[in-house]
Order: sequence, then structure tokens, then C-alpha cells
Amino acid sequence: MPTGAVARAGDTLVVALVVEVHPEGAVLPLLVLSDAPGLLGWDPAQGLAVRDDAGREYEVGALAQQAGLGALQTAAWIEPAPPPEARALHLEVTGLMRTAVARGGGGVERPLAGESWALELDLVPGRTAVDPPPEPAGAAPDGGPPGVPARTFGGFRDLVPIGQARMADGAAVCLWALERYEDRAVLSLGTLADDPLRVGPVTPGAGVVEVWDDRGTRYGVAPIHGAARPGWSETSLEIVPAIDPGARAIAVRLTGLPCEGPPPRGGEALAGPFTFGVAVPPPS
Repeated sequence: MPTGAVARAGDTLVVALVVEVHPEGAVLPLLVLSDAPGLLGWDPAQGLAVRDDAGREYEVGALAQQAGLGALQTAAWIEPAPPPEARALHLEVTGLMRTAVARGGGGVERPLAGESWALELDLVPGRTAVDPPPEPAGAAPDGGPPGVPARTFGGFRDLVPIGQARMADGAAVCLWALERYEDRAVLSLGTLADDPLRVGPVTPGAGVVEVWDDRGTRYGVAPIHGAARPGWSETSLEIVPAIDPGARAIAVRLTGLPCEGPPPRGGEALAGPFTFGVAVPPPS
């Protein structure tokens, strides 16, 4: 489910990229961006409170996390699954920390200014799917390694919700969201597969992602983060240049997504290509 939820407090913002619903619970991929110096840290099991519009409270755990200077991405697990009658999830984030380097070496943990961040996730969102725009001629620009961090607090502009999935051959490919920054964008996606099939993240040598818009522009795409475990993976991809502010739709095509496991599917790419059409609202 697409969310588009962003909360700002102090010099830090928290973004809910998507709600991924399963029979036993749900995955909440969350992104933290901060202008505070230091390595970010957070334990969602202690610092994330989740309830729905009927007042039900949910247990919280952590599935994966990547921490860095000024950015932190966490996949939180909540259970049970939100019931069909739930219309919204209310999230309160606390306990965000940064590790400041102390004089003489070592580090000191300090809480981020803002203390708490509240997000409301609509569980009955509007559609984000549109017909993919026609593919333009010509090659895309190179999407090489970024010279500066792709995700920055100062460069963040807004979040384009997506929350779309394609199913094929016992696997699901899910586009989560598109983050717009001043001079680039970041696309996040997840893949799921039947156990014991393993799906890997997109890397420079495995998987191809192409992006173009309804104004005839192709974009360079390069992976910047990936994580995986049996049956699940996530990838973040840098898109350059920034999405044209006049674009109202983009196409995303994924081919050659890697999978491992026993025959007949193991060691081959997932069935595809997987093509998505995404509505793009005007920049906020």
C-alpha cells in the first residue's frame, strides 16, 4: 500500500515508504534523514509504537537495517496483520539517536532533536498506477556511483507514493516509493519469493532497472543499497537527473532480477520483464 507519509521535527525527518501486508503481519520500511552530525541509530522494537484507527496496538520487531551518516533505513515488522476494517495506522517514532565522536576517540550517543515523529498511514489509499508512457528512443545516461550521498536531509523534496506489485512464477516484485531530491531521486523496491527460492537485490552485475517519463526523458539508474535473506530482498536505486518537474507519469521496467535455489528456477532470473506505470504528482 502506498503511503506518502513524511514527518518532520527538528533537523530530522522520518518517511514511511510503504505498507507491505502479509497474512501474519506487515512490513513497514522506514527512512530517517537528519542534518545532525554522526552515525544514526534506532531500535524500532523500543522506539516505534503502532496503533490503528480503532485503537488496536501492534507488536513491533526489526527485520533489517542500514545505518549511515545522516541516513538510516529500517524494515520494521508489526503483528498481527491490520484487519480489513482498519482504515489507518498511526505511528509514533521515538528514541532516534546519533553517535557523536568524542574527543580522544570513541563515540557518545545523543538523542536527535525533535524527540518524537508522528505519521499517519492511510490503509485505503488512492491508486498510483497509470499506463506506462511510451518508451523514448535513445540510451539512458550512465547511472554510476554517486559522488555525494544520494539521500540527504537538505536535498529531500517530497515522496511519490507507489505501492505496486507484480506477481509471476511464485515471486512478487514490489515498487515501494520514489523519493525526490534536489538533483536526483531514489527508487526503493522489494522482492519476495516462495521458500526455499532466494531472491537477491539488484546489483551492478545482476538485474537491470530502466526508468523513463512521459516527456521523453530516460534516466540513469544505479543501485546504492541492497539487503537480502531467504525469500526476501530490498534495493534502493539512485535515479539521475532529478525527475522532470513537468512529468506526470514514469515507467519502471525491471529485467533479469536474480534468484537462487533448487531447480527448475534456481540460478536463473525471475520471470519478466516487470513493467510499472506510476502517476507522478506535481512537486510539493
